[in-house]
Amino acid sequence: MSQATAPAVGMRRIPFPLESYAHPSLPLSAKRLINLMAEKQPDDARVAAALVSTPGLVPWDTTHGGPGAIGTGPIWAMNDDMPGRIYVVSGTHAYRLSFPLGGGTTVEDLGDVGSADAGTGSWNSFVTIAAGPTACVICVAPRAYTCGHDVGTPLNQIGGDVFAGASSVAYSDGYFAFSSPGNTAQWFISRLLDPTDFDALDFAFSDAVPNVIRRVVGHRNQIWTVGEAGFEVFYDAGSSGLETTPGTSFFPFRRAAGGVIDGGTVSPMSIARADNSLWWLGIDGLVYRSNGYNKQRVSTHAIEAIIATNVNGLYGMTHPYRGHWFYSFTTLDNRTLVYDVATGVWHERSTSTNGSGPWQPLSAAVDTNSIHLFGDRTTGMLYTMGNQATDAGVGVLRQATFPPLWADTRRAFCSRIEVEMECGGAESPGPVTLEWSDDGARTWGPTRTMSAGVPGDYRHRVYTTRLGSFRQRVFRVSTNRLTRLYAMDADIQAGAN
Repeated sequence: MSQATAPAVGMRRIPFPLESYAHPSLPLSAKRLINLMAEKQPDDARVAAALVSTPGLVPWDTTHGGPGAIGTGPIWAMNDDMPGRIYVVSGTHAYRLSFPLGGGTTVEDLGDVGSADAGTGSWNSFVTIAAGPTACVICVAPRAYTCGHDVGTPLNQIGGDVFAGASSVAYSDGYFAFSSPGNTAQWFISRLLDPTDFDALDFAFSDAVPNVIRRVVGHRNQIWTVGEAGFEVFYDAGSSGLETTPGTSFFPFRRAAGGVIDGGTVSPMSIARADNSLWWLGIDGLVYRSNGYNKQRVSTHAIEAIIATNVNGLYGMTHPYRGHWFYSFTTLDNRTLVYDVATGVWHERSTSTNGSGPWQPLSAAVDTNSIHLFGDRTTGMLYTMGNQATDAGVGVLRQATFPPLWADTRRAFCSRIEVEMECGGAESPGPVTLEWSDDGARTWGPTRTMSAGVPGDYRHRVYTTRLGSFRQRVFRVSTNRLTRLYAMDADIQAGAN
């Protein structure tokens, strides 16, 4: 019996998107997840993996135990290394957030620290914060400021004959490390536990390869120097107390064996820590994580095509949520790309109703009660995160673009599509729209609006019928509500050539 006259075989599941992989040649793959992410399920679950809504940003205002907005914004940097304290730079002011044991939050405006301007381009003009057990240092390149952790202690600018400015700061093993401003491979350290005291000979060069150091990062009790040509890792080799002897200089850090990673970055603020690794956007347009002293590529060809050559001056951050760790950054054309460490795949986030804008946070931290905080990229607002439909007060688009269907040179007929999803939840799922493209996801045609039921209507089915014929087709499903998508089934029959 020929394929054209074969009897119908009923509804069949069609390929399901579990990642964003929009290839430059869209007919090859146009998969895209906006504010949806994949979650692996147990072997005996209904499906092996489902698409769930990404969590939404909740303003950390007085009703949620927080101070609301801090300063004018943007929130350039946050640091949570000292328990019970979070340091924030919002706009041109520094702030100290303290969390007393009895509850509540104390917010102190520590004063004006100006804007970062190291004079060598955006890749060397940014804000970093480091906290040790005795003090905090805020580097607004090329200036640096320090303060104690106690409520009421003031912020003072670091100066003196030895300190000539810095482009970044980090803390490790009792020392505050600084990268020198300008196009140099030099970095230097403070005296032990004292960020205001320096020795003129306490410096080193990251010169395993010809390099320009843009940032220092404290990671796994080591100092990682971040340059355009590569990274170098230094550890504290010990100094037998000589560094505390007046008139004696002994630089304690030594390069770790094998601690040289080729291939650097011109986006030093793309570096973030998660899952015992550093994450960054390489100068070659690839996204990496550290694996020991090696780099491991985590981007795909599709993600790298989105990044293209826009690798200068991008900000990255990491955050956890319910067993997931995410690394995210926003490209220069305002697309926020997010890598899920738990699943090893990418999705996108956007704080907008149509998916066209970036995700709102620019920085992240965790308070003493393990509340994950996010700083706004344009204002001084702080957010927490929750399982809700809105994101920073916006009813955001949640959309899944499916892999392409091909009719094997024939014309296929689609009589019915059914979306398997959670219906009847406490929050009304609202309308679900189905669109399709028959020209390789270049343009989108009819829109079918389907109902996902009302609260309590758990037997509801989301479907539509009479979807016409095609030789190639791409479907996409959209909603502005919380959703969980399990699969999509279609009754598709092949016709004549």
